[in-house]
Amino acid sequence: MNRSREHRGIAAVVLILIIIGTAVAGAGCGSQASAAGGPVKLTDTDNGKAVTVKVGDTVQVILAGNPTTGYSWSTALSGKDAAVLQQQGEAAYVQESTDQSLVGGGGTFTFTFKALAPGQVVLKFDYARPWETDVAPIQTYSATVTVK
Repeated sequence: MNRSREHRGIAAVVLILIIIGTAVAGAGCGSQASAAGGPVKLTDTDNGKAVTVKVGDTVQVILAGNPTTGYSWSTALSGKDAAVLQQQGEAAYVQESTDQSLVGGGGTFTFTFKALAPGQVVLKFDYARPWETDVAPIQTYSATVTVK
C-alpha cells in the first residue's frame, strides 16, 4: 500500500514538472514569435539605447508630442545613413484622445524606417518649433540602429 502512494506521489510530481516545463517553453516561443512578427518599436524610454535589426526589418520610433503648441518632432538622415535605414514617408501623428472636440490634447508622432543594408545609423530627433531656428530644441532623442 505504501508503494502505491509513493508511485502516485512521484507521478504527481512528474506531471507538475511537465506542466510547468510546457508553460515555460510555450511562453518563450510566444514572445519570440511576436517580436519577429512586427516592427521594432522604440519609445521615449529607449532614448540613448541601441538596437540590432536585420535587413528588411521595420523600425518605428514613437514619441509623445503636442503639435498644437507649435512643437513637433523632426529628423533628417544623411545620404549615407539613408542607404542603410530609409524613412518611410512623413511622421504619422495620432491624437491621444478620440474626442475630437478636445482642443490642445497631445498624442504621438510615429516615424517609420526600413532597414535596407548592413550598417549602423544614429537616429537623432529634435522637438522644436520649426520657425525658431536660433533656439535649441526643448527635447532631443537618439537611438543607435545596427542593421545586420
